[in-house]
Amino acid sequence: MPVENPAYDVAISFLYEDLALAQALYEKLSEGLEVFFFLRNQEELVATDGLESMREPFRNESRLNIVLYRPRWGHTRWTSVEEAAIKDSCLDTGFKSLFFFVIEPTTELPKWLPETHVRFNYSDFTLDQAVGAIKARVQERGGHYKPLTPARRAELIKAEDDYRHDRSQLSSSQGISQIVENVKALFEQICGQCEEANCSGNLSIQCKITLKPGVVEQTCVLSEERVGMVVTWYQPSFNWIESAMLIVREFNRSLLLPPGYMHWDRPEMIKESKYVPDLSRARDYGWTLKQGNQPIISTKEMASKTVLQFLELIERDRCGRVRRK
Repeated sequence: MPVENPAYDVAISFLYEDLALAQALYEKLSEGLEVFFFLRNQEELVATDGLESMREPFRNESRLNIVLYRPRWGHTRWTSVEEAAIKDSCLDTGFKSLFFFVIEPTTELPKWLPETHVRFNYSDFTLDQAVGAIKARVQERGGHYKPLTPARRAELIKAEDDYRHDRSQLSSSQGISQIVENVKALFEQICGQCEEANCSGNLSIQCKITLKPGVVEQTCVLSEERVGMVVTWYQPSFNWIESAMLIVREFNRSLLLPPGYMHWDRPEMIKESKYVPDLSRARDYGWTLKQGNQPIISTKEMASKTVLQFLELIERDRCGRVRRK
């Protein structure tokens, strides 16, 4: 049954490391809903009275509880109290009061969560899609949108201005430094996932990273027996990213050959995709396709997307569907 006259339409439980995402959800949802969003460091130890006071919004005062889940959720002082309250609410409502949002891929889920309960994966949803799904669930629970007030509209305008300002800082020295660190993390994650793929199947993917400060192109090369891929961070100017991009190219030949081996003809590029660095509303650095209005892909998602694309290239080659002269 829908909650009768709750104080909140939505209550958000999250780890401190997901503060930016929780903040972004709050800004989106509070356009027309009452949202409980307690801005604090969840790892701090507080008095028992303070902890107990955190139970009520999740136990009795919200139509829908949103859990931004990582395996550590429920194991910190704050989130353990919130978890207990959310479990009680779920038992009362048959889990209709729960929106379980898995932030990172994992099989380590709470034992009390039914296997049949619908879980939403951050890797499968854009922020706006998640917000739409949450709003729909709130409506199912008897909630409805409230007219915006001038004061709230002013807050939203300020939030949008803040986002545009933060996004403009991508070209700052600090922003560029963060992007370069993301490139390094992306390359390392790609190689790590290639190693996992080799251990899981009959593959022998080679991965080589070349990172040289001051060089226009930084590369991560993937190679198997008959096909290859090069992921290139192209930054023609050291202190400017307007022309910088991440380029993913597929080739119809192996690119990493043992000493003494050579190609009789040059590897031919058969596909190219270009991405540019971007900043999500959750203030996470990520990537978007250079052409087209596409959602931002996180660095972790980009690594998985790239390795999956290479595995698909290997599969196409083994099925005889890779063109060669």
